[in-house]
Amino acid sequence: MGATFLIVASYAISQNRQSLLEVSKTRLSSPNPRIIDGDTIDFPNGRVRVVGIDAPDDDLPGLKALSSDALRRLSARDGGTDCSVSMFDYALRHESQCRTDPKSYGRLNLACRFPANGASVGATMVAQGYAVDYRVFSGGAYVDLMQKAAAQRAGLWGVDYEGMRQLAIRRAQVPQECAVETIKK
Repeated sequence: MGATFLIVASYAISQNRQSLLEVSKTRLSSPNPRIIDGDTIDFPNGRVRVVGIDAPDDDLPGLKALSSDALRRLSARDGGTDCSVSMFDYALRHESQCRTDPKSYGRLNLACRFPANGASVGATMVAQGYAVDYRVFSGGAYVDLMQKAAAQRAGLWGVDYEGMRQLAIRRAQVPQECAVETIKK
């Protein structure tokens, strides 16, 4: 039993390591990426989920459309979007985070920036009120920005405060499987 576990565990680690190596070499950049929603971006060579934030999805269709439009406008204004593993925000490097798979639902989980000004896509979307801090993956890096946006009723907080509050509450809870698997960078 113990030997079987070690073999399976070694295989899983080697597969994850290969996936991490593949993703670490990935850098996606486009002056005009296709925006799927407030936290998902399509590039010609891959789909990216912006790590550390969550924007409204199909359960809040009106807010999803507004969040998508906000990211589309920001991307157009600030020269498109660049995404890679090496672009993590300074705040994210020093926070406890749940280990995230390099890919989920066919998307790469990457940090993104706007090329024209170097601003973090995640921090910008949260600060302007179009996304919430996804605590388990950000370690709370964007909580202050989210609280300020909520207090000022910025972006979607001014449209549907309760909907955004509920989304923030859901994304503040650490799932049981992540309680043990946090890392300190």
